[in-house]
Amino acid sequence: MTQKQFIKEICAQEGITVETLSHDYVFCLTKNGQTRHIYGAFWDLNSAAADRIACDKCACYSILNAQDIPAIQHELLNNPLLRQGWLGSLNTPQTGIWNQALTLFQQFNQKVVIKPNQGSMGQDIYLCDTIPALEAAAQTIFNTQPNAAMSPYHKIGTEYRVFYVGGECPFAYGKTPDLSRSWQHNLAKGAKAHPLPANKTRLTNDLNTIASRAAKTIGINFATIDIAELESGELTIMEINAGVQARYLLEQHPHLKDTIHEIYTTAIQLMFKPTP
Repeated sequence: MTQKQFIKEICAQEGITVETLSHDYVFCLTKNGQTRHIYGAFWDLNSAAADRIACDKCACYSILNAQDIPAIQHELLNNPLLRQGWLGSLNTPQTGIWNQALTLFQQFNQKVVIKPNQGSMGQDIYLCDTIPALEAAAQTIFNTQPNAAMSPYHKIGTEYRVFYVGGECPFAYGKTPDLSRSWQHNLAKGAKAHPLPANKTRLTNDLNTIASRAAKTIGINFATIDIAELESGELTIMEINAGVQARYLLEQHPHLKDTIHEIYTTAIQLMFKPTP
């Protein structure tokens, strides 16, 4: 079942009129004279600030870290084509973006992950353990992106994704990579999804707690939150996704259709909930 089918079915149940625009990328939902929108995977439930923070990996990390919420460190590298300083200057070489990248590479034990700061769907994510590999990856990202995010590499057994809507965490699943295709915990890159038991185990309780803390900290209402389980067993936020979709999950587990239907129904109902 596609997102379009979900939305149209739920709106019919809720007495909401739906108009699709821009090749079915934009949905205009109208009920009782009020119109709300769904833009691709972005639903009309989050403030502009919360949406931008979630989409900015470095900004999101900074805010979570300031509130003592465990999160994977992301450090910003600005595109030197847009901001001067890739090589630095003779007088102050430490100000150069490349020198910043080299310093982080050393701080992160010469094994880093670099990716677009505002990227999604697992595109252009590179694991680098040499300086030439880091330079090549950075240049590739800077060819198309305004900035990059660099993180220390962590060996992760399972990465979890938690759905968060209206203050609740109704569903979570684990993601393990298919190492024959990619090291990434991304379903679009071949990772396997493993739905967690419906009963409230200690793991699901812990995941829901940290996901809720992170969501409330940045003020987001509808999101999926990726949480990495490190070798130490610590749960730490990888990123918060303001765009919510379940396409690849449902391709692997079509029996979860009713679960996703319920989550989307809650989101659409919240769109039209009267403001107190």
